Amino acid sequence: MARTAYHHGDLQQQVHDQALAVVREHGDSAISLRALAKQIGVSAPALYRHFADRESLLAELAISGFEALRQRLLQVKHTPPRQALIGIGLAYVRFAQDEPNLYRLMFGGQVLPRGVHPRLDDAGKAAFQVLEDTVERARHSGYLKPMPLALMTATAWSLVHGLSQLTIDGHLPNADAEPHLAEGITSLLLEGAIADTNRATDNNEDSP
Repeated sequence: MARTAYHHGDLQQQVHDQALAVVREHGDSAISLRALAKQIGVSAPALYRHFADRESLLAELAISGFEALRQRLLQVKHTPPRQALIGIGLAYVRFAQDEPNLYRLMFGGQVLPRGVHPRLDDAGKAAFQVLEDTVERARHSGYLKPMPLALMTATAWSLVHGLSQLTIDGHLPNADAEPHLAEGITSLLLEGAIADTNRATDNNEDSP
């Protein structure tokens, strides 16, 4: 990779951007502080003043990933419950499709174990909170059955995370069908959670 120009005062951000580019192209296993220092044109000790070690740099990349995911989820409008729930599921899957290697790093518990980097744990919880809030609004409106919120959000998260992982790992290779597949799978999940009083309304909305 070509050596980049280093401008005094922005080294931390430049390392972050360079490392993110490496992760996007090659995955987190390709990250090396010494290699990054060489690419940027500074000494390795200069990088260690900003990042204690390789893992701390990876944690910062994962934090930025969760912040980006949260922003994607926040862009889903507070439409009627069904559209909002499907919309947030699609936004989650699309983020994974757009950032497959970063997504793997964000959820790579062996690389970045929970509890070791508190800011990373907080960033993950903040992204999850958007999903939880969307489910809670749907439940509060009476659209969903009065099941425990923790059960509903865990089920929804398990579904979109599993679908995302299958997609980026190539087990669902038809890219053109993926948005429709994601929407269909999310709709199937909702079928088991919708309050009976809302089924007729949903069926009418789905009719041509």
